[in-house]
Amino acid sequence: MLSQDFENRLKAQVDFPSPSRVATEIIALARDPDIEMAKVAQAVGRDPAMTAKILRIANSAFYAQRRPSQNLRQALVIIGLNAALTLALSFSLVSSMRALRPVGIDYPRFWRRALLGATAARAFGESIKVGHAEDIFLAALLQDMAVLALDRASRDFYAKLKQPSSHADWVAYETEQLGRDHAGYSAMLLKSWNLPERICKTVEASHEPQKLDATTDEGRFARCVALGSDLAEAVVATERAHLVASLAQRADQLLGMNSETFAEVVTRVLNLIPETEALYETSILDSDDAENLMAEARELLAVRNLHALQEVSALQATTSVLLTRTEEAEDSSRRDALTGAHNRPWLDRTLDREFTQAVVFGRDLSIAHVDIDHFRSINERHGTPVGDRVLRSCAQALQACVRGSDLVARYSGEEFVVVLPGADPQIARQVAERMLAALATADHDPQTGNVRVTASIGVATHTTKKRFATTLALLEAADHALYTAKLCGRNRVECVEEISTARRSPIAS
Repeated sequence: MLSQDFENRLKAQVDFPSPSRVATEIIALARDPDIEMAKVAQAVGRDPAMTAKILRIANSAFYAQRRPSQNLRQALVIIGLNAALTLALSFSLVSSMRALRPVGIDYPRFWRRALLGATAARAFGESIKVGHAEDIFLAALLQDMAVLALDRASRDFYAKLKQPSSHADWVAYETEQLGRDHAGYSAMLLKSWNLPERICKTVEASHEPQKLDATTDEGRFARCVALGSDLAEAVVATERAHLVASLAQRADQLLGMNSETFAEVVTRVLNLIPETEALYETSILDSDDAENLMAEARELLAVRNLHALQEVSALQATTSVLLTRTEEAEDSSRRDALTGAHNRPWLDRTLDREFTQAVVFGRDLSIAHVDIDHFRSINERHGTPVGDRVLRSCAQALQACVRGSDLVARYSGEEFVVVLPGADPQIARQVAERMLAALATADHDPQTGNVRVTASIGVATHTTKKRFATTLALLEAADHALYTAKLCGRNRVECVEEISTARRSPIAS
């Protein structure tokens, strides 16, 4: 049968229930922008059963008020006019539809799924704070109404469908037979009943919610309805392995919902089920299904938490590697490429910092200016590669003589400067003598085994009694002491403090 033929038959059939008189009045009130509380109370009050349900839902877990509502007017104030109209309409329409006796579908399963899906859709809507939770509930409750209508229009239409059949089976079968599924027909029925446009649009897009813009109410409603339908299907399905896990992924895709929030929604659904069962006077979920659903949600959350821990561990490892690489890169930028000692820019920066601290806090600061004796002759006799190895060896020897807080830097060519924070003149001389001995006794080129060096070292110390105006002045004093050591025959240490007054640098005060 063609899709258009079915549409005409659905419009023409007289045995499919239309909204009751009370429901029709409620629909009209819902479309009135100037609706008044008294009119709603009057319409709902004509149906005692509906009044009792409105009172019950206002005092239920759906709204969780501290003070119970004693009358219909109080209940309407608590849940709001729009919510009252939507819920009253759902009671009326469901009551009418449940009078049907379809033959081609599993009727009890149909209503279980419809009420469970509506409750779940509402919970998803509350979770993302989209508002109008009752509209989402009504759209989810009525999204499959056309299944009943199609069954009435052609009594054997679903008879060919293998039972038990899932919602996906319905959609595939309808598309194969008619070229479209029941979502469009459901929306058509709701439009003919003059239901609000956003509910009709939500139902029409419930199977493909991505067709609607996610930033609109209809787009968010449709996504909640689709997820509610999927959750209901996962519960009523006979084979539901991995259905809850895949639904959690779909919730993430449609609503950006993480596993923890999804588990909270499942818990919320389970808390609302008893109220829904009481309101619609039916059984929706047995205890085994409820326990299994909660267990699957908890397992999903546990797996997600494990993955999160693994991701954090991996991130920490990556961060550690990056920090190490960054530190290595920073350290490399501070080093002299040939010798591995610190370079001149880092020497200048460090010396300025240490000098400032020495002045501010009244600390001693010593520097030793080291010059390798007759280094040019090493290059001329053995060649530049050997000379390079000797410089690297000298830098290592100097580094072995100092503390971790000291700094060994290549000053230029075969010259090094050693910064000794906190070292007074006596300690500075001891360190310099140790460096002099280390340089003289080291085998600087094991490949040839016959390269020995000596050095001349000049030491200057800034103290509270002997101050230097600047770092440059301190460096010049150490250089003057170095020049004195060379004049006195090399392979020796000379300290500014020990040089005779006649030969002392005028820059020291």
